[in-house]
Amino acid sequence: EGDGLRLGWLAPWPAWLWVLVIIGIFLFVAWCYRGAVISRPARVSLASLRIIILFLVAILLNGPVLESPREHHTPDQVLVLLDRSGSMSVPDVTLDPGDPDARSTREAQMVSLLEQTEPLWESLSQDRTVRWFGFHGHAFEQTPSTESTIPPLDDPLGDHTRVDEAIARAIAMSAGGPVSAAVVFTDGRSDHDLRVRHVSEIRAAGVPVIAVPLGSSEAVGDLVLEHVTAPEQAFTGDRVPVQVAVTRRGAANEAFDLVLRDRRTGRELDRAEIEPGEDARVDATLLGIPELGGTATWTVTIEPDRPDLVSDNNWSDIDINLLDEPLRVLYVEGGPRWEYRYLKNLLLREESIESSIMLLSADRSFAQEGDRPLKRLPVTAEEFEAFDVIILGDVPSGVMSPDQHQLLQDAVGTGGAGLLWIAGEVATPSSWGTTELADTLPFSGPFDLPTIGSSVQLLPTEEAERLGVLQVAEPGTSEWPTVLRDNDVDWSKLQWAQWVQPQQVKPTASVLAETVRLRDGDDPIPLVMSVRYGLGRSVYVVTDEIWRWRYGRGEQFGEQFWIQLIRHLGRASLSATRGVAELTPSRRQVPVGQVLQLRLEVFDESVLLQLPDSISVSAIDPEGRVVTQVALRRSNEARDTWLGTWVPAQAGSFRLTVDLPDLVLETDVRVEDISREYRRPEADHAALASLVEMTGGHLVAPVDVESLVDV
Repeated sequence: EGDGLRLGWLAPWPAWLWVLVIIGIFLFVAWCYRGAVISRPARVSLASLRIIILFLVAILLNGPVLESPREHHTPDQVLVLLDRSGSMSVPDVTLDPGDPDARSTREAQMVSLLEQTEPLWESLSQDRTVRWFGFHGHAFEQTPSTESTIPPLDDPLGDHTRVDEAIARAIAMSAGGPVSAAVVFTDGRSDHDLRVRHVSEIRAAGVPVIAVPLGSSEAVGDLVLEHVTAPEQAFTGDRVPVQVAVTRRGAANEAFDLVLRDRRTGRELDRAEIEPGEDARVDATLLGIPELGGTATWTVTIEPDRPDLVSDNNWSDIDINLLDEPLRVLYVEGGPRWEYRYLKNLLLREESIESSIMLLSADRSFAQEGDRPLKRLPVTAEEFEAFDVIILGDVPSGVMSPDQHQLLQDAVGTGGAGLLWIAGEVATPSSWGTTELADTLPFSGPFDLPTIGSSVQLLPTEEAERLGVLQVAEPGTSEWPTVLRDNDVDWSKLQWAQWVQPQQVKPTASVLAETVRLRDGDDPIPLVMSVRYGLGRSVYVVTDEIWRWRYGRGEQFGEQFWIQLIRHLGRASLSATRGVAELTPSRRQVPVGQVLQLRLEVFDESVLLQLPDSISVSAIDPEGRVVTQVALRRSNEARDTWLGTWVPAQAGSFRLTVDLPDLVLETDVRVEDISREYRRPEADHAALASLVEMTGGHLVAPVDVESLVDV
């Protein structure tokens, strides 16, 4: 606004300089006329004129100008930054101290605070400029609508947060205008510690940070049910293993229960108690025994000891097709050894198993036993395919012709049958080393195995627990009985067992049971081994002494041991109905940026001959868009296998499909963002307090948000 004309100066002298100049002028003029021979009046007149002239010269040196002053008032800016990262959706804000389950999200808390303080923002807008910014990895300006002082907010979807960097960027976007403060509504969770460079930029701008910490000040963790895997098909009465992976995030190190229920009936099928711990990932296996056929829906639920951050990720459903029919088992044994007598009776009394039992050493008058007695061994592919599991005891390979060897191998590899080997002193596995069936054994030669030479006790491995086999337990418990590993209990010891060297176990095989270590430093010896062969599976047991457990607990332990193995092998025959090929990822859950290996195996020879050396697999997101394509190349070691790798660049659930018209094949993969913000979802108020202290700002609690005007 203009205030009229006035005298101004371009280069005004200070007062002390004017005093010196005036004194200097008088002294100079007096010196000039001190000896002049003129009258006194003339001398005074000339001296006065010279003083006036010199004084005017001094004035001109100050640059006199006429001014028309105009003043422009620039109001201070108040920068308000609102956290828009995904962690704002964490529900850790307690609404009622008496009800810990009554909670809201940090986003809802912030919206409530903004609505509560809307008159404050309107008041500030009268004499200051309030600029609104959203931020997560960076800051971006948001404009309020005409109806409200507060800008509209979208869902918080940022995948990471950088609080200090966002504040520095917002100050830089203020175009050098005066900024009185930066007000930040955030939970403080950032994917990196405070950076010196960004804090220095904030301090250099002289802008204090006023932080309003959102979320709970106490560390609250989150349990996440990441992965649930179960067989697609199973028999009724079977012990169906359900493999569960739980991720502990943040401070979620307390105990919790994993519960398996039948969704239709609500019946609890199994429960596992997980102890407190610092491990980020917890793997467990639940066992369900279905009672009815048809399609069953089971639910796995996390039941924490204290309220969890996000309850929506604490459960998952699985569908299982249950066959209400007996498992078909063929048991071939060379002679009537003790293990044969025990296992034969077990198969005969098990109602869920339909058995055919053949004792080769019996004479013609001996009546072969089983629900469907046989007069001879199978000789055609159809006769072998009639069985889900085939048990070979101490049987010489010569009892079968080479054609029968090939048919049995095909029944396992392409038909998906399970093959159970029980070691013997006479023929198994020594006589089978030169036959086609040697490929189905989980270990390589030499096959003339020595004996261990001393009594041993058996202990299942973690792999057995994962598969739900060898889960031998006392009634009412789920732990391996201590009596079976007590060195002072003679009946729990296996007096005879073959010695398979650990280096003989094939790389693709897994050890399900090994010897109990009696001394530190002892290497365990494999006792039960399993290997995938084509569509089927083969298990080898190096001892025939399981019957000895009868002396301690009757039929209980031995029945659990054998029936679980037989049912595990029987499920392989059901899985064979899935198709002629299988696409398998190395992991069902993988973090963003980590390598995921893809493996394609083709089991049908006719299809195998038609496939190229390179096969493309598409990764498709939930919207049906192809995210990327992965090239699988035929393996040099196995012509029926294609291998490739994928490094996912974004989080989400993806469907992997084989891009061949004659091969319809797909599988699912979940890619997770495990940035620091999501690995630790609790609020970080300590980081906010440090930032406030370093910038000379203030920390305003949500309950004191009305005091923002004062600070």
